[in-house]
Amino acid sequence: MRLRRHRSPSASTNLDCLSVSPRLAAVLSLGLVIAIALMNSSRAAEQSVSQHRIGVRVVGGIGEFYDRSSGEKFVPRGNNYVRLEVQADASGNVAHASHSTFDAGKYDASRTQAALARMHADGYNVVRVFLSEDSMGDARDGLSTAYLQNVVDMLQRAKQNNIYVLLTLQWLPKAKYGGILNADCCERFSFSNLNVLSSAGLKANETFFDDLMDGLIAAKAPMDAIFAFELRNELFFEENRPPLSLSGGTVTAANGKNYNMADPADKRRMIDENLVYWIDTERAEILKKDPTTLVGVGFFRPKEPNIPRIPANDPRLVSTRPAIWESHADFIDLHAYLGVGMTLAQYVENFRMTGTKAKPIIMGEFGAITKSFPDAESAARSFLSWQTESCRYGFAGWIFWTWDSAEQGRYFNALQDGGKIEKALAPSLRRDPCK
Repeated sequence: MRLRRHRSPSASTNLDCLSVSPRLAAVLSLGLVIAIALMNSSRAAEQSVSQHRIGVRVVGGIGEFYDRSSGEKFVPRGNNYVRLEVQADASGNVAHASHSTFDAGKYDASRTQAALARMHADGYNVVRVFLSEDSMGDARDGLSTAYLQNVVDMLQRAKQNNIYVLLTLQWLPKAKYGGILNADCCERFSFSNLNVLSSAGLKANETFFDDLMDGLIAAKAPMDAIFAFELRNELFFEENRPPLSLSGGTVTAANGKNYNMADPADKRRMIDENLVYWIDTERAEILKKDPTTLVGVGFFRPKEPNIPRIPANDPRLVSTRPAIWESHADFIDLHAYLGVGMTLAQYVENFRMTGTKAKPIIMGEFGAITKSFPDAESAARSFLSWQTESCRYGFAGWIFWTWDSAEQGRYFNALQDGGKIEKALAPSLRRDPCK
């Protein structure tokens, strides 16, 4: 049956103006009611996630963080809170020493509370913590409910202490997400390259972040206590793994484009184009569930043009330029340590960040191994100079490595030697980090 539609002045659909049977009209009316109910349900779901207080904006051509409530500029200053332990992954295999901050049965709520309270008293406003690929996964459901409950507990304590939490991770948990990755493993894509360059990697990461958001929201996490989600702590490719190790043939990457593996320039285009595609896709997935959160990604220093003190055969390849200049990431997290034979100016050159203004850049890790300085006091002076100098290059936030980790004994931590580093960097004692 053909419907005759009469246009109303507002061009809206009017069921009374359709020549239809009463039964069909009832069906159409019911469908309209259901559609409206679904729309309202969707809006209610969006409204159930609190708006994040910290956002990003561009003022005078310069990107910055700001407090959405007060309108004031926000400068992230904080510490990495780290617990490490040799543990088994979700499959029962013994792993290397990895992050255990939120592990079921090991999470220390009282220690966490004491740390956050002390940070707050010092004026710090951000804490950076790691999600563990070895212990947060659940072979059946994807993510451990007990693990997420511990994350929620820290978020609640952080909110009580006016501290925002930056959640980061090294790798995806195995089990469910490893099963998705296996669809493209391992002749054409493997290891780190598999995650970012392949279609399966794109899907596995989308699924993980979707599950993470659903899990936190279902556990009634105070989402507004989250400063940001960081897609990776330090994202890198591997030159000794496929497809970068291939010397010929054509590879179809996650963005659907084909690349010639016999052409070094084409390999580079594959890396740069898919890095941006991956960041933007994963960010969009997170924003579906939490529309006002910030999403960033972290990197350690690339090997060129200034050569740092790393093994000559290190196969890890870091590409920061596309992320900084082309991606829709809300911010970029660049890690710059003292005592590795590189000046801050050389770091900036390697990061390809010279001249960037519109996207906020933070130093999500800075610190030094203990043998670099004779004591914590001399180290603290160097950290102050490092932070102050970095302002000239456009850094807009700093997170020290680490707060109190006895497990990180080869690195200085903020509390050692009577808290000399803690106090030297404390915003309560030094309001302007650039002076």
